[in-house]
Amino acid sequence: MITISPALTFEPIRIGVNAVRRTLPMRNLPPAVSLPSVVSVIRGGGAVIDFDRSLVRLDAFSTYPVVAAILMSAMLDMNSDTPKVIKKIPDDADKSTAMQIKIENAATCLFAFICMFSIASAAYSVGVFSLVVIYSKTALGLGLDGPFSTFLAASTALRASAFRSTLSVMIGFLFSLSLSTFLREKGIIRWLESVPTFIISVLALVRFKYIMNLATTLIYS
Repeated sequence: MITISPALTFEPIRIGVNAVRRTLPMRNLPPAVSLPSVVSVIRGGGAVIDFDRSLVRLDAFSTYPVVAAILMSAMLDMNSDTPKVIKKIPDDADKSTAMQIKIENAATCLFAFICMFSIASAAYSVGVFSLVVIYSKTALGLGLDGPFSTFLAASTALRASAFRSTLSVMIGFLFSLSLSTFLREKGIIRWLESVPTFIISVLALVRFKYIMNLATTLIYS
């Protein structure tokens, strides 16, 4: 009876992996290469990718549409609950009353614009990132490493615009919340609810910008 050593069983695979490493440029080959990717290259399937890292990256992409969808749902409810009435200034109104009506009308128009712009941006972000993740995972599942890398690179501009849309939704939600409380409440409660929310919105805008610049410097540079 002939006994085959396990080392001899995996020897052809080891030789194939080493051949791939010698053939491909080292800058394009990740440290840990999965067997399906090696087989893909041996068969002429294209570039080798790190399967696990690619899935982690796609999971990160999946976060954006989830956040955008949650905020879009909240903003749809906010839009329906907030009164949006353009008031006419009476002819006999004094300066204080006329100024108050003008401020409320301006806040109403600003709220309507920011809210609907944010809702549309959220829908755009959900659509772009969902399609990118779906088709990227489909390519990975089919073992199409080369088309996956090409598709991901080609959709960079779309993903960047969808990311900016998600960021605008987050900021728009805070400003819309401030304007909504201003329009829904009266008296001192109006200012107690809307002013702190507006201040936090401005701080969030500054902090978001700082985080983006930090990521650009440390990760994407």
